[in-house]
Amino acid sequence: MTLVSKKKYYFCSQKMKVLFLNNVILMKKLVFLSTLALFLTGCVSDDIEYKGPKNSAPEEEAANSFDFSTTADVNLSVDYSACAPCTPVFFSVYSQNPLNGDTLKPGVKPIYSNFTDANGKFSQSIELPSYATDLYVYTGNFFVDEQLMNAQVSDNSVSVVASSNMVNAARRSAARRASELTNNLTSLYQLSYEVDYQTGNKIEGKQIYNDWKTWLGKWDSRTGRPEYIVKESDEGYSALTFTEEEMLGIRQSIAAAVVRKQTCPEEFRQSADLTLKQQAAVSVTLVGSNTCWNNTIGYYFYQGEAPTNLKDIHVVMLFPNTQDGNSQMINSGYSRNYNGNIALNRGEAVQLIYYPHIAEGSEEGATPFFPAGTKIGFLLKSNGWGMQIPHDGIKYHNAYRGASPGTLPRQYNCWAASTEGLSYCPENKEQNKWDDGSVKLPNPEGKSHTAKFAYEKDGQQYSIIAFEDAANDEDFGDVILALKPVGLFQQLPVPTSRTTSTSDVYAFEDLWPSAGDYDMNDALVEVEEDRVLTMFNYKNNVFMTKQIFKLTTDQNYVTIKSGLALTLEYNKSNAPTIEMKKILPGKTEAVEANFVKDGNVYLLTEDIKGELHTTYILELTYEGGIQTSNAAKVKPFLYRNEDGGKRWEVHIPMEAPTSKMDMSYFGTKNDKSDPDNKKYYVRSGDYPFAFRLSGVGIDAFKSTILDRNNESKAIDVFFPNFIEWSQSQGKKYTNWYLPTE
Repeated sequence: MTLVSKKKYYFCSQKMKVLFLNNVILMKKLVFLSTLALFLTGCVSDDIEYKGPKNSAPEEEAANSFDFSTTADVNLSVDYSACAPCTPVFFSVYSQNPLNGDTLKPGVKPIYSNFTDANGKFSQSIELPSYATDLYVYTGNFFVDEQLMNAQVSDNSVSVVASSNMVNAARRSAARRASELTNNLTSLYQLSYEVDYQTGNKIEGKQIYNDWKTWLGKWDSRTGRPEYIVKESDEGYSALTFTEEEMLGIRQSIAAAVVRKQTCPEEFRQSADLTLKQQAAVSVTLVGSNTCWNNTIGYYFYQGEAPTNLKDIHVVMLFPNTQDGNSQMINSGYSRNYNGNIALNRGEAVQLIYYPHIAEGSEEGATPFFPAGTKIGFLLKSNGWGMQIPHDGIKYHNAYRGASPGTLPRQYNCWAASTEGLSYCPENKEQNKWDDGSVKLPNPEGKSHTAKFAYEKDGQQYSIIAFEDAANDEDFGDVILALKPVGLFQQLPVPTSRTTSTSDVYAFEDLWPSAGDYDMNDALVEVEEDRVLTMFNYKNNVFMTKQIFKLTTDQNYVTIKSGLALTLEYNKSNAPTIEMKKILPGKTEAVEANFVKDGNVYLLTEDIKGELHTTYILELTYEGGIQTSNAAKVKPFLYRNEDGGKRWEVHIPMEAPTSKMDMSYFGTKNDKSDPDNKKYYVRSGDYPFAFRLSGVGIDAFKSTILDRNNESKAIDVFFPNFIEWSQSQGKKYTNWYLPTE
């Protein structure tokens, strides 16, 4: 540009900037047109006239070299190998402590999730939001005791290593014996009666179930360890128990279906009991217990339709005490209240017996073989083994709250059955008041409170049943059992996948290459990415089988018509099949879409405002799966079609345009791009034309960028740390755009 007077030009430029930042114009169109008019009038009156070539720029206005990135590449190392025997461990990374006590905080989302390898290890360079420097690595894996680990990012690296769990200690504890064996039900806490929540005494007239049968044998009077556990010396031991390889496969399926403190998917919460296809001997193996309570489990059986009356089932004692000592609460300081009451080791089994005349109270005809068509159900009594802490002659529960009148919680009136309609957990507001309001999920309708799913190998299913022992969550990870025979029960769902989800927000100014007002709300696009991670076969291989990109438009009050497009980048050697879908405003179901496709560019809509709040979806499916390090990426941008097949495009700073871009825009007006040196969409000053805000969803901006009262206000007005972040080249205030508490 030829400058007639640099001084007067500078004065004119400053005058224009003041007009922009003092919020004197009400609408963006008026801002642009009025400012342009003032610029032309003012500059002519001061003898300033633009006479240079189209792509020249004032020498004193150098391009800002900052790319306005809100992400960082971090070398992440996670190691759960001390918790052997291992399967792939699913973990999530948070930028803040996700737990409130021992419960996940509602609404707190991970910024990254993945599986380790089969040895419990993960090491990879991943992209995280720049603000994430204090990381919390959490796993809800049933078999990992150290759920939460914290570490700081240093030199773009972070490493966490889990300590060993308590399996060996539990084995030693479970092996200890008292001198007395018993099958006296008075040593258990009211297996069949509702109790007074303040005294622990049974309520006469409130017998909920028939008295349990103790026909399988006796148990240790102090720990509840059964004498009838299957031993290696027993005939048929191998037919009744699982090999180490089989247990690894079972653990793998549990890791995919059960996540601590998270609701178990409905597809696994089966209400139908397990049905034998043919006559067979049946055994039950304790895979694990992960609860602070000492629960009691019995089994029952029937033919034909399921019983509907709670007293129509006849329960046989299976495990008087399911505690295996691996609860996180026990291992983190509450073990003193258990007094050694650890009854079982993981992997131990009991053979069930079929009693054809059990309804008459007779053991006559008892046999280890169950007839074909028999349905087998289970009943868990929450904290049934609750006799460890006597107080004033009353045997209180062994909960970590202590034992004193008024502290008996809901578990004494809570039964979890595998059959629909046979559970029992009344809604008692007075009891809940005494119990700190923790009866969050009363079950007066008696719905089944178990999850049922399977591990599958070579076409054979291994049936698994998981219990929720109380009324405070639905993760179904308190006690988990596996059944033999293999392949003779009805088909169950096989959990193999886990879905991860992250989100970013892209904000655009639509007046490029002109300055705009930098309120960054002309077009806002939330980009959610879901990854389906699938475990393959008993060797515990994990691959990404699906990648789903969902782009949802949101913006404020603009009049310019712009379109939304994206560039899709993926490894050509692992090319996915791609489905195009969209969810229309106000709808929840996705419908088939047919976006205009130009090579690897997808033109999602030519009118964002006309289709506001639409979700555009690209669903990528990888046959055989790929490593997550080979994941595809999307690069959203704004566009307008021009004559001759050219496009006007706006991308985030430094990002190259597509081949259809009209390159004549670069270097004009406020743009300082240098295409020859691969520098695009840059300008002088502290504001970008667009940027990606990583690790955040659109809801975070409802009271700022998307608030109509903030229309035409520069972004630093409502994000006061923005300017320092910009001027520090992203080194300071990396969390500037996060909502405050």
